[in-house]
Amino acid sequence: MDRLDCNRNFDCFVGAGIAAEFAAGYMLEVLQKEEKRGGIKVAIVSDRQVSGYYYNQIENQFVLRDIKPYLITIDAQDANKDLKTVATIIADLTEFDFGSCDCVIALGGGGVIDCTAAAVSLYTGHPGFIVIPTTLGAMIDSAVSLKSYVNSGKHKDTAAVVNCQNAVFIDPVFLKTVPVKYRSNGYAQIIRYGVLANPALLADLSKISDSAPSDIRLFLNRVYAARAALERKNPLLLTFGNEIASAIEGYFRFMNYSEGEALAISLFSSLPAKVRALLAPLYSSLGLSVKLEGVSGGMIRKALEDNLAKNKDKTVKVVDYNTNADGKLEWIIRDIDKTEAMKLFDKRLSVISL
Repeated sequence: MDRLDCNRNFDCFVGAGIAAEFAAGYMLEVLQKEEKRGGIKVAIVSDRQVSGYYYNQIENQFVLRDIKPYLITIDAQDANKDLKTVATIIADLTEFDFGSCDCVIALGGGGVIDCTAAAVSLYTGHPGFIVIPTTLGAMIDSAVSLKSYVNSGKHKDTAAVVNCQNAVFIDPVFLKTVPVKYRSNGYAQIIRYGVLANPALLADLSKISDSAPSDIRLFLNRVYAARAALERKNPLLLTFGNEIASAIEGYFRFMNYSEGEALAISLFSSLPAKVRALLAPLYSSLGLSVKLEGVSGGMIRKALEDNLAKNKDKTVKVVDYNTNADGKLEWIIRDIDKTEAMKLFDKRLSVISL
């Protein structure tokens, strides 16, 4: 078991099999949960697919210590990643009388982690919180994010909480069962970090086999270092591509495109032609689309206009690029009025519209 440098104030461990072997020990020893009347309680929040694969493995380490976990099953696809699902988790924690001597574990992808993190942050019982991500996207982003977001209807990320996890256990074994559609959630984030901060990540991404890097510790440390560099430079850089991606997801009410699929196509639209030409083979090898399917650019434009109209500020900040005298890209934040923003988005939509 190795530590990862995720630039956060909580523990982050990586290694094959660690989730099923060390989570219980960490809870009892490091979090120093003390025995109370009736014993320590543990809740494992997951979705049906992930819990079907892995719940028993996570459960066994607690059963061996005479602790029987509660399983809280939720539907945390983006269409249901909302306050209603968060409230369901809080209701179960209340029903089971969870308190500060107890612990909650999020076992799943980004949706499970975001909803559980929101519930734990809002719940007044203040239990410990351990995150076990099961997708590459969650390992890269959700499990180590400073905040968790949930949606409302067709609107993305309308509510947020500050994350309060005590530890993250990253186990590459989980990546073997990630559905192909949701592998893109990790790929898109890596493309964003690679384009903005470290092009070597794009080469790493091209070598990923069966959805998992050959050396996940080295790979994730590179990813976290790239993200940390962007956070230091300007956190707004981490929003690159979000506008069109959110419009695509919202138009379909989070049903047709996964978060990663929408972000990947938005990123592609936002790059200069020479970079798109270099990235096209990578997109093809990863099964990522470079054109909108099932919707016209005009409909996504309307969704963008609606999103901008809800912003009461006179100007919006958009990540864009300049080309310097040496022909190199320089990533900048443009603070522009909404008319200019739509002109920029129109240019991007023309790249991905059929």
